[in-house]
Amino acid sequence: MMIGLAWALLQAQASAPTPPPPPPPPIHGGNVPMTCPIGGETFSGWQMGSYSTYGERPDGRPYSYMMFPLPVPECPGNHLVVFDRFSDSDKAALAVLIATPDYAELVARKDSGHYRAAWLAARLSRPEPQVLTWLQAALWGQTPGPRDGRDTPEMQERRSRYGQAFVTRVRNLPADTSAKDRLWSTARAANQLRQSGDFKDAEAMRQAAMAVIGQSGTGEGWDDYLGKLGTVIARRDASVEPLDMIPPREAAYRCAKPGDAPLSQTEVRLCATPDIAREVADLSD
Repeated sequence: MMIGLAWALLQAQASAPTPPPPPPPPIHGGNVPMTCPIGGETFSGWQMGSYSTYGERPDGRPYSYMMFPLPVPECPGNHLVVFDRFSDSDKAALAVLIATPDYAELVARKDSGHYRAAWLAARLSRPEPQVLTWLQAALWGQTPGPRDGRDTPEMQERRSRYGQAFVTRVRNLPADTSAKDRLWSTARAANQLRQSGDFKDAEAMRQAAMAVIGQSGTGEGWDDYLGKLGTVIARRDASVEPLDMIPPREAAYRCAKPGDAPLSQTEVRLCATPDIAREVADLSD
């Protein structure tokens, strides 16, 4: 009798439909079910979908209908940021790292997930360009533009600290860093120094980036970027979005609707340049 019952249960299981897989994230990204690599907690975390961009700020933050930086999934219980695929040895190291007082301090002072990703990536000996990429994203989140309409003392403190960390790591890049990675990171460090108002060091860093172009034999657009950056440094412009370093349509929004931040004399002059003036006229139609 027991054999017959067991067989019936097996048959029922075999004929039961297979549960469907979890739904994919929305086409442009969204939250999906995730399992924390440390501890196994289930939670809802962000996964990127498809998106498009149309230019970028001098610090690299893209202009898009998506809000950059994109979220990084975080386990609610232990606050691990799931910034990569982790091997078994990674997981063993991460379990120790997230239990340290240093990591607890990062969480307590509300450092961004992107900054904590950089912190963990460095201690997992990830390649330096990956650490810098996470630091760059952390800076985006603490650096509002004129149209973002928000800035706080807490953001200013984090912006200063993250920026210093980024520049310091660029100054200490390993000797075997590729010319391509050295170029983009040095160029962004030059801009970071400019935004912090350190124009002398910004120009020195810009010159270092220009030298890398000569070494690598290709600028990949960085020669144009660095040329424009030189102009902005020379006029001692520390703004996040200098009008001559962003897409004309974005510049036109600033020109047409300056809001509570009046246009500077330089911005008034740049608003009258043909490319930007044409976009301003289109906005008025």
